[in-house]
Amino acid sequence: MSIVSIIMIFIGINIDTFIALLFILHQCPVTKAMVGVALANVCLWLVGVVISKTVSYVFPNWIVGLMGFVLLGLALRPADDSDIKKKTGVLTVFTLCLGLGGDNLAVFIPLAINLKLAQISLITVIFAGCSAIMVALGKLTIRWKPIARLIEKYGAYGTKMVYIGAGIYIILNSHIIEHVIALS
Repeated sequence: MSIVSIIMIFIGINIDTFIALLFILHQCPVTKAMVGVALANVCLWLVGVVISKTVSYVFPNWIVGLMGFVLLGLALRPADDSDIKKKTGVLTVFTLCLGLGGDNLAVFIPLAINLKLAQISLITVIFAGCSAIMVALGKLTIRWKPIARLIEKYGAYGTKMVYIGAGIYIILNSHIIEHVIALS
């Protein structure tokens, strides 16, 4: 997996988080926001890795294809960011990102299933770095109101497209369809 593809995955699964951050970044010091976002993303990634490795040990690889259907379901659900709290600090940012990142597990679990420790470590470092960059970009974005309104209006569509693409990719690469056909 290339560094570019890892960064693209990060961007795709964090569009909703980026938009949510736009609402609270003006109340939070940049370093606290960076720490909160990075901690949440790394925690979600590592939980996804642990679940992935456990699932791959207990179940056959084709079962991971079910996660592709979860992603397709997430793409079809309505977006709701109305519960975003307007508090500041590392814990608040961490909690917000963790709450919004639960759907990231649907990407992380099948992604991590065949990765080695070196790849997992690389992705962890890249996700932490991307988290800091995301906060910095968010701080810049909230200064430009037309861009902030555009992201708020269309960002959910970008996230849904990533879920659909990743879901189809996971379904096809897991060979679940072939397995189900073979059962009949």
